Amino acid sequence: MPGKLTDAHKAALKLFRERRGGISEPLKQHAAAFRQQRKQLAEALQASPATVPELAQKTGLPADQVLWHISGMRKYGLAQEVGTDGDYVKYELVQPTK
Repeated sequence: MPGKLTDAHKAALKLFRERRGGISEPLKQHAAAFRQQRKQLAEALQASPATVPELAQKTGLPADQVLWHISGMRKYGLAQEVGTDGDYVKYELVQPTK
């Protein structure tokens, strides 16, 4: 399955990180904040489709960060456009196929 790491890949990555001195604390904090923001956006979109300004209001994130995350989510098939609300595009989560 694409995107899944094998045990060999995981072991190689772990060895690489150890040789490089591990993952820095600022990078760990950045990654944790990134995951939290994506989780907030996904939860907001599960409730109903929304525009970037609506998502910013629901999550408390700045609109530029919301747009950045939505762009990434669209690129990787996690969100899609579903119409407009005035001048703004509405987005929804893409339901995974089974």
